[in-house]
Amino acid sequence: MSSAARTRHRSVRVLVAVGPMLAVHFALVAIPFVEFTLWSGLLMLAVSRFIGLGVTAGFHRCLTHHSFKTSRWFRLLLIVAGCAALQKGPLWWVAQHRLHHKHSDTADDPHSPVIKNFFHAHLGWLFTGDPTIPDPHGIRDLTKYPELVWLERLWVVPGVLVACACYALLGWSGVVYGYCLTAVLVLNVTFAVNSVAHLFGRRRFETNDGSRNNAALGILALGEGWHNNHHRVPNSARHGFAWYEFDETYLFIRVLARLGLVWNVKLPSTKVRAGKAGEPAHVSAQFRDAPSPVWHRHSHSSGGTLAQGCANHEGVDARSEP
Repeated sequence: MSSAARTRHRSVRVLVAVGPMLAVHFALVAIPFVEFTLWSGLLMLAVSRFIGLGVTAGFHRCLTHHSFKTSRWFRLLLIVAGCAALQKGPLWWVAQHRLHHKHSDTADDPHSPVIKNFFHAHLGWLFTGDPTIPDPHGIRDLTKYPELVWLERLWVVPGVLVACACYALLGWSGVVYGYCLTAVLVLNVTFAVNSVAHLFGRRRFETNDGSRNNAALGILALGEGWHNNHHRVPNSARHGFAWYEFDETYLFIRVLARLGLVWNVKLPSTKVRAGKAGEPAHVSAQFRDAPSPVWHRHSHSSGGTLAQGCANHEGVDARSEP
């Protein structure tokens, strides 16, 4: 295949990959022609929680970092909700995020605003990077589940179904506001964690990257904005370490734990939660329990090694009830 043909082939793959994201953005041109009602706002709130928690609790804390355990059927429900956010398939999402933790704010980070620029970290990386899974070896713990492989191929379907449900409830107002506008907001808040939360905010821990705790994103991103905390203890189910760091996703996980739908919830130790700005962000390469998949670049005494496994980092407690 010639160089020009390869370029055209890659351009088509990128367009197919980001097409659904672009479609919901373009759909917003209909806003001046579609009435917004109280029911539209309530539907936006409901859909934002459904797809938003699908990303934060499902894609991120469950699949990527294994911050808690759950049944396959409930995990599938979370991942279906995450797919409806149109952030591509779950395996691609996990592969990119594990790569981000492995190479955070280095040249190999897929979306570092520190190395490149704000726009690249927020959106540009989707167009300049390879739309395929960058490191299949890094998600081998997930590819053994056929339901996840199936959703990776058909990740657009849940979004279409949610859009159809919104139309059934409120007609075009449901589609434009309840789904498209909501999906755009969730997409851009998620992207802001990659861009804003590596440039603006406070640093409680001196991690090996530019991650920061951003209060606005802490609320808007359902707890994901406490990003410096997350980079300190990646597989913690709780990102808001202090009482004033509101973490809606963690509250959701606590409710699920009370209902018996999730268990072995991993939390930061009291010592880590009490950490003050400037405290060394040492994370031991030794684990307390059986290995499971989490990727994190260790610092200082761990020799910069990459630990594969889903066991607890030092400073993380695994509990049945949060």
